[in-house]
Amino acid sequence: MKLIPLALLFFCLVAVNGCSDDESSTQPEFGDDLGEASTQEVLDSCAVSEEGTYRWMADSVTFQYCEAGLWKTDTVKAHTPGFDPCQFNFGAAWQGTHEEYFYYNGLDYVSVWLGDNNRYSVFERRMVEMSLQTHATPMIYAYVIAEFGKDMGMDDCDVARARGKQSLCVYGADLIREYFVDSILYRYRSYADGLASQVRYKIDSTKKYEPIWMIEPDFYQYSEMASEQSVANHGEEQQNGGIPDSMMGVYFKQIVDTIKAYLPDAKIAIDISPWVSDKDSMGLEKWFSNFDMSLVDYVSTSGGRTLANSEKIRSANKLTWKKLYDTLKKPILADVGYSTGGKATKHDTTWDDISNLEVRAKDGVVGVMQMDAALDYPLRASYIRSRLQVDYPWCKE
Repeated sequence: MKLIPLALLFFCLVAVNGCSDDESSTQPEFGDDLGEASTQEVLDSCAVSEEGTYRWMADSVTFQYCEAGLWKTDTVKAHTPGFDPCQFNFGAAWQGTHEEYFYYNGLDYVSVWLGDNNRYSVFERRMVEMSLQTHATPMIYAYVIAEFGKDMGMDDCDVARARGKQSLCVYGADLIREYFVDSILYRYRSYADGLASQVRYKIDSTKKYEPIWMIEPDFYQYSEMASEQSVANHGEEQQNGGIPDSMMGVYFKQIVDTIKAYLPDAKIAIDISPWVSDKDSMGLEKWFSNFDMSLVDYVSTSGGRTLANSEKIRSANKLTWKKLYDTLKKPILADVGYSTGGKATKHDTTWDDISNLEVRAKDGVVGVMQMDAALDYPLRASYIRSRLQVDYPWCKE
């Protein structure tokens, strides 16, 4: 069996059929039986620096992985990319420094942070085009309010405190009261219309087009409830008071209605802020009672730093994965690989560990997005996918 020369490795990953002579080959997955690894053959020793890495063989159906100092082999079969709530899904953030096909081919979704322009821009267009090429689901971090606030000289709460800038935890509520219809909803209309127009003639009209919109990371921070919590924790409150919690639900519905006017089959994720219930065991229930949860398909984390190997979502907060699912009964979308201010922190390998993922899946986690994914992430995902066993309750209904 012949190895792919390093110079050809990326070419083989880019090509739809890799370097295979078999025209039926697609993005691979491992093993014929879920959870069963195929017979492995020890080929050669590998260096300590190569431990845990993967590489394709020349047929693009067989791969090698370095484990315990040895290169071992396994084979793969076809996997259909695209977000599926009955499987564990693997996604990566759209990166201007990584716009190559191989970087996303075989992943289930591609994400982008959206909100810092007045209208749908070429950056988002390139991401959606890649999602069409790779058959991945677009996932939109709709960070419109905060990005509009940054245009007005504000910053994220934790960043503002560190730098002495105007904080969204102080001026964000007034921003919404003054600019919600004319500026914030205007951007949502522009983005949703732009995406819908881009894909209108490129997708099968008989099938639903279901991008996932993750609505407003840190939406909670603008509310009356959050303002009271901020006074207790940081000695700061929203100028003129936080927005009444019930009105936050009204604003949320108007955002969803705006998106669905252009993308009627879009899926909606509501942001969870893990600090909501830190001081009050009923805080989570109280906060989400303000929203029409029939509009919501998923709940989503934001801010990175979510924990694969802990029952807690974030180390600094009390909220657990299980508590979140038991309260809302919605599949959970996790994200990792970045920290304060969106700073990348590299690929988080704890979310590549099969035993971690199986525990998190029992807690309702249905996918993870790596902000700064490793170059071989599609292959890692294939390896994990073939061995990972999940049993989601919503798929039994």
